Amino acid sequence: MEFVTREINYYAIFEALYIQRPSETKAQLSDALKRAYKIILEYLSKAKHYYDQNAFGRSFGRILVV
Repeated sequence: MEFVTREINYYAIFEALYIQRPSETKAQLSDALKRAYKIILEYLSKAKHYYDQNAFGRSFGRILVV
């Protein structure tokens, strides 16, 4: 979770510095930020699903993956 928090803070600063200003690359930067936020949200969703399972479910899931 520390990594996710740090990344969101980094992107918020990046957005404030670069996206709010008129620029030729504004659309590309905005798209890159959207992709980064999407990846973070997907990660958080998977982490929530993992931690919502009980200990037996997590252990059984690891056995099936291997």
